[in-house]
Amino acid sequence: MKPLISISTRLLTNVEALNMVESIGNVTRHRRATIILQTERGYRKVEVPCLSGEAVAHAYQEALVQTAKVIYTHEGLEPPICDWCRRGEFFKSMDNAHTMPRVKSAIKGLEGPELAYAFEKEVINGCLVEDIGGFLRAERPPVKRTSRFQVGYLVPTADAIESTALESQFHVRHAASEAVRGAERAAQMIYYVETGSAVYGLCFNLDIGGIGETSMVKVEQVLDKEERMRRIRTALGGLLLLLSSKFFGAKRTRFLPIIEVKSIVAGISKPIGFTVEPPNIANFVEETKAKADGFRKILERLKIKEELELYAYSSEVEVPEGVIKTSSVEELLERLTIKTMEMVEES
Repeated sequence: MKPLISISTRLLTNVEALNMVESIGNVTRHRRATIILQTERGYRKVEVPCLSGEAVAHAYQEALVQTAKVIYTHEGLEPPICDWCRRGEFFKSMDNAHTMPRVKSAIKGLEGPELAYAFEKEVINGCLVEDIGGFLRAERPPVKRTSRFQVGYLVPTADAIESTALESQFHVRHAASEAVRGAERAAQMIYYVETGSAVYGLCFNLDIGGIGETSMVKVEQVLDKEERMRRIRTALGGLLLLLSSKFFGAKRTRFLPIIEVKSIVAGISKPIGFTVEPPNIANFVEETKAKADGFRKILERLKIKEELELYAYSSEVEVPEGVIKTSSVEELLERLTIKTMEMVEES
């Protein structure tokens, strides 16, 4: 029994520089991606501003660190986070230089599958970020743990693609004291920062059942119940920071964007994982409801008892019957948290 959380949301985002990729001269460019749109005349290619999945994943893992510090400290415990993840450097056991001492001790004298299993088990116990966010050891033998969460690029939604904007903002740095000394050229510096505005779509899945569970060689739970529950609470707290506080992206000190959640739908399911529909159009909540109905019917025919609940908030469309309507992102996450903890207790 493995609960899966699946979330899609539409974010109206204005004047953002959340993911920059390069500088050409004095212009800092925004990340772009090419997407395919269906039109009346067929398909066409469009270049749009975007944020990479890596940028969002980094923010979520930062949120895990911040949430864990509060949860564990409140219980008088030291959060199980390695030194690198604690300061936001997510090397995550990539090589011997970035492997925790406890892990090195645990694998001494081991080889092959036995080493791989012991390595993953000790990393899971030693660092909750690597437990939830996965890692890849690029040494011999290589050891891989797939991330318990999945996130894609934030790209403009299909129904708002014509309203997407990408432009360069003109800025000047001026130091009057340099001009007085005769260094007029150095005193004034012109530069441009490319900003984007769009209705972005975000998709996020979280495998609650896989937290604390090894995946290489053997599949088994290696945390006690209390520790596993703390980590699940940490994972859910990270979602709150990501979706309520909009805790993602770069250049926030001077380009803090105006972000509004227009619609969001979340599903939690077990034993078969259900994923909600992507937020390409405003009625994606209704599409998710129709998909869920069909999903349940098929599982009934297969004699599988599926537990699936959907929650939604929207200022764009009416939430359909059969989906639990909430008044805000925070209420949605509260209800999702309550249901998740119930499912985990039952499993």
